[in-house]
Amino acid sequence: MSLSASMWTGVSGLLAHGEKMNVVGNNLANVSTVGFRGQRMDFADFVYANTYTSAGTGQIGRGVKVGAIMGNFAQGSFETTTNATDLAISGSGFFKVNKIGKDQGFYTRAGNFSFNSEGYLVDPNGYALQGWMVDNTGGISRASGGLNPDSVTSQDTSDIIGSGTPTDIKLDTWTVFPQQTTNMTFKVNLPSASSDHARSNTNPFASLMEAWNGTQPQGSENTPYIASSSYASSTTLTVYDEAGSKHTVSIYYDKVDKDDVEGLGNNSMWEYIVTMDPAEDQRQYWDDAAGELRNVNETKMGGVLASGTITFDAAGRMTNQSCYTWGGSQSPDTNPNSFTEVPDPTNPLNSLQVINLDPTDLNNWYPAEISSNGYPIVVANFSGVLDAQTSGSTNGERYGIELNFGVKVGNFDAPWENTASLGSLAVTPYAQNGAGKSPEYYEINPDYDPKAPWDDRNHYQWKFKGVDYGTPGTAAGDAALLSAIQSMYGNIPVTSGALGTYNDAGGVAQPLPPDTVYFNITDKKFYQADGTPYTPGSTEETTALDLFTANWDTAQGTKNVVMKDLVGEKLASMTPKDTSVMVAATPANANHVAEFNKPIVLESSACTSLNSSFTANQAQDGYGYGDLTSYNVDANGILYGVYSNGVTLPLAQVCMYDFTCQQGLRREGNNLFSQTRASGEPKSGAAGVAGLGTINSYSLEQSNVDMSTEFVQMITTQRGFQSNSKLITTTDTMLETVISMKR
Repeated sequence: MSLSASMWTGVSGLLAHGEKMNVVGNNLANVSTVGFRGQRMDFADFVYANTYTSAGTGQIGRGVKVGAIMGNFAQGSFETTTNATDLAISGSGFFKVNKIGKDQGFYTRAGNFSFNSEGYLVDPNGYALQGWMVDNTGGISRASGGLNPDSVTSQDTSDIIGSGTPTDIKLDTWTVFPQQTTNMTFKVNLPSASSDHARSNTNPFASLMEAWNGTQPQGSENTPYIASSSYASSTTLTVYDEAGSKHTVSIYYDKVDKDDVEGLGNNSMWEYIVTMDPAEDQRQYWDDAAGELRNVNETKMGGVLASGTITFDAAGRMTNQSCYTWGGSQSPDTNPNSFTEVPDPTNPLNSLQVINLDPTDLNNWYPAEISSNGYPIVVANFSGVLDAQTSGSTNGERYGIELNFGVKVGNFDAPWENTASLGSLAVTPYAQNGAGKSPEYYEINPDYDPKAPWDDRNHYQWKFKGVDYGTPGTAAGDAALLSAIQSMYGNIPVTSGALGTYNDAGGVAQPLPPDTVYFNITDKKFYQADGTPYTPGSTEETTALDLFTANWDTAQGTKNVVMKDLVGEKLASMTPKDTSVMVAATPANANHVAEFNKPIVLESSACTSLNSSFTANQAQDGYGYGDLTSYNVDANGILYGVYSNGVTLPLAQVCMYDFTCQQGLRREGNNLFSQTRASGEPKSGAAGVAGLGTINSYSLEQSNVDMSTEFVQMITTQRGFQSNSKLITTTDTMLETVISMKR
């Protein structure tokens, strides 16, 4: 091999190390470049020439060449900034930017984005960041049915909140228009120790409905639509109509007494009503009898949007619910008899289908329509649109609001166990339930006035309707009456003996306790424990009367109240608070309530009934008009706008990309990479999903060049270059020796 070949071997070393110094220099030059990915150069030996040796054929190398230039795609460090649209990727992946309005795209790790004058989120090159735009128009839809019940017991939710293909992220407007409320969520704890405040003589599931009176105007400022004594707890929520105006929705809760319901076992049940201010209730209906349109708020049901029950197991966990609304899911198509055609007041050439069901008749309250999300729909019509009064009305879906207590439908084909009306749950008062059974209801003291003069106190009588207790004053009649009283209110001491005594359970006369007040039916007088009568009309008698009635009300006649001389007339209940008290002896059947069909979907934050105080966590999705005040980006790449109305809305979501062969990407300068055949097609998705990195707002990823490594590379490259140059000079000396041989 000639000496010149050795020289060219050294030249290859000089060239290779010179190129490597370029790579090192480029890395160091970009040590502060945002998102820069460093490189390294790997050498490969050059071609080999065959030579013949005593041992056979050998090979002599002809130098070095650049084998590969490998990109360093390791994570860079983060720099904190004050710009919300400065984005850094933690982990794998790239942002994609496109020339605005073009399909030509590039990939980058540099996240220094900002909004331009047209609202595009762009990089310093003016290229728009790619992502999904989010539709915030909201709204709900009614369920169409046909879903497999087994498929909805668990839900698959997408990590992408936008829709369509990724596009240029752009804010079209810096304001947000009103969004009417389409969902109300109430996650409450109803105290398990609570009692039943509202009792109905016919329907224990409609006690709150009966207690409500939404007739406008109210009698006075001190007259509420429902008395505070008629419910256990309540909560209010501000909602928004389609114009962004605020309204208040109130929900009242009351426990259903177990004595009023069959089939509960160890479970418990609460009833509730969903109401709005009757003055704002613009629903109307066609009154067939009067032949005219009437306002719902002219009736006692003004403002009532829904009524229902919530059931809990012995551990206080919610197990089911019912929900009845006026008209339910009836529509002009399914039940044309429930609607009447009237002229459209805004255009007499058109006609509207208006519901003709009387809202005061509970037989017109049916299980509610179900939304496509599985929740009951209530209709709060604040605008008075005639064909949008119920969820089944022509335009009722426009004003529908989902009611979410934490449980929803799993069977959309048949969401309710039965479709009977709320009125169908009523039982007939005083009806006999068969031989040997007591009446279903007792009516106690409809007209007693404890403060009236003695001469007017002639209404002392029990009215046990539906049962013949025999002749008053006879032993059989008095015994039957006494038995009925004791069965309802416990073992009340009663005597027909001397004043100041009572007969115990064994029939033996016993002295009365010293603080006992009792009433003698025969002479209509109150007596002290020693048998001394109070003077009628005296302060002492009034005090005794108050004690008597208070004890009766709170202890139901079992504490220091004695029924004495049960002859002549039937005894009064002595309660001044109620004009008519109905006590159920045989309850209604809870199994008749239209609860959700199985399977149901129970959410983790569903309502509870625990031995704790009443608590309420509630939310709704409506809002009024607002101006954009700030924005931020979360770890999943969702761009949120914060508005002056207190609303934070998702506006867009950044799309992330990654490549199987990152080394195949082509560097285009300006912190950009482009796709090549060697890189393959990218995978895309939301940040933090399927191996893609998460996004950090207010941060920029710095260059991943390590200066200490580069300096070491610089030194070794320099030494390599020097050694190759020495090879050339040495070879030159050898050539000089050869040339001098001819002298």
